[in-house]
Amino acid sequence: MTNRPSHAFGLVLLLGTWLLATHIAHGAVVYLKGEEQPIAGYLESSDDKQIVLRVPVPGGEAVHRTIERAQIDLLLQPVNPARLEELSPDNPTAYREYAEELVEKTADPDAVETATRLFLIAAHLDPQHQARSALLGMTPLMEHAQGVRQLRALAYLLGPDHDVSLLAGNSKQALPGGTPLDDTQREQVIEVLHFLRQGKRSDAKQRLQQEELRAWMRQGTNKITPQECLSLAEGNCPGCTQGTIPSYMLQKLVAAEYELSSSDATREVGTQWGYYLNQEFQRPLPVLSLLKATSIDPRQCVYRDGEWVEP
Repeated sequence: MTNRPSHAFGLVLLLGTWLLATHIAHGAVVYLKGEEQPIAGYLESSDDKQIVLRVPVPGGEAVHRTIERAQIDLLLQPVNPARLEELSPDNPTAYREYAEELVEKTADPDAVETATRLFLIAAHLDPQHQARSALLGMTPLMEHAQGVRQLRALAYLLGPDHDVSLLAGNSKQALPGGTPLDDTQREQVIEVLHFLRQGKRSDAKQRLQQEELRAWMRQGTNKITPQECLSLAEGNCPGCTQGTIPSYMLQKLVAAEYELSSSDATREVGTQWGYYLNQEFQRPLPVLSLLKATSIDPRQCVYRDGEWVEP
């Protein structure tokens, strides 16, 4: 079967390189009626009849796509520009708290990029009190275990207590979703999530009766629980009456679908001994720094007129 949000995962990586040129246009993930693959890009304009989405293309110029609203099944835009403008360097905690909200919305490339920025800003503004929680909060956004290890090392360096436990153990444990499922298990869980989002509640309820499937769901994602899915299927969750799906539950379903479809990205690859003889390995190690952790400059911590600037 088709993994509905898998296309968005690849676009998340590409869209990060476009952020500095897209201050005003905020990210959006669009699901079209009758299509499994979503379209991820930046919303250039919208009105009552249509939207214009700028979609980056690998190795080429961005494509501007006009989409009629009648074609749209679901439009996700989690980043709120007005809330970004309210953030102030005087309150570093607010940056981290908003990032913790956005980190759950992994299907939206702008939400991923904004959450990364806000976590870094919070750690930069108040390293003594915010660095540890902010940097560990970023770990679900990392594509590889090496990125998780670097964040944990930064948290160790910047934290006032220099907690050595941050450097111990398998950094893969910091990644979301628990133990990766195999392809068959993952597809079966995603199919149940599809049933729920498409309104096929009886089909979803029947599948959720299987203890094995509920165990796979608990193992594969932390975005939604089997009990929440069953409550939606039975129509007894808050706002779930009359066949409708409340927005909070819709966000959980989409986030879980995305996490499951991209979970194989967290698998680690063993290093062969020949790697250590390569000249690349023998180069000096880079200095761990918030300013070099990503392409984002956390000193630009004030959002004004669609741009991040220094205060």
